[in-house]
Amino acid sequence: MQRISKGEAEAVLNTGFTGGLHGEGAPDDPNQQVAIKPFFEDGKHYCQEDFHALLLGMALDEKENGVSTLAEAKALFAPTTMTFELNSQPFQTKRQPVKPFLIPSGKAFVLVQGRVVGPHELPAGSHTLTVTVNNDPLDPGEAVYTSQFFIDAAGTGACT
Repeated sequence: MQRISKGEAEAVLNTGFTGGLHGEGAPDDPNQQVAIKPFFEDGKHYCQEDFHALLLGMALDEKENGVSTLAEAKALFAPTTMTFELNSQPFQTKRQPVKPFLIPSGKAFVLVQGRVVGPHELPAGSHTLTVTVNNDPLDPGEAVYTSQFFIDAAGTGACT
C-alpha cells in the first residue's frame, strides 16, 4: 500500500472544505484516510506511517446565507475563533485565508483551520480531537466538536 505523503496531506488542508466533498474540487479524500475532523464518527482508524491533516472547515454560501462576495465572507468570519485540543492538550494550528468556491447552487466561501502531522507524530493508540468554535457567523455562541480516533501501528489495521 502506498503511504499518504506530506504533499497529499497539505493539499487536503489547503483545499480544506472543498477537498473533502466528492466532486466539488480536488484533491478528494474519498476514503477519509488523510483528513481527521472533529465531527467524524468516533472510532475511525488511521495509519501511523502516513501524513494527516487535522482540520475543521466552515462554509457560508450565497443561497443559504446571502453571502455573495469574498469581502462579506471575510468580514463575517473575522471574529470566528477555533481552538484545537488533542488529547485534552492545546494543539497548535494555522488559520487558512477565507477562500471562495463554486457549488451547484452558486458561490460559497470557506474558512479552514488546522495543521498537517507527520508519520509517527501521533503515537499508536486512541486519540481525541476537540475543537471549540466561538463566533460562528451561523451560530454566534460556542460550539464544541469532539471525535475519538485511533492511530494504528505499522503493519496493523489501517497500515496493512
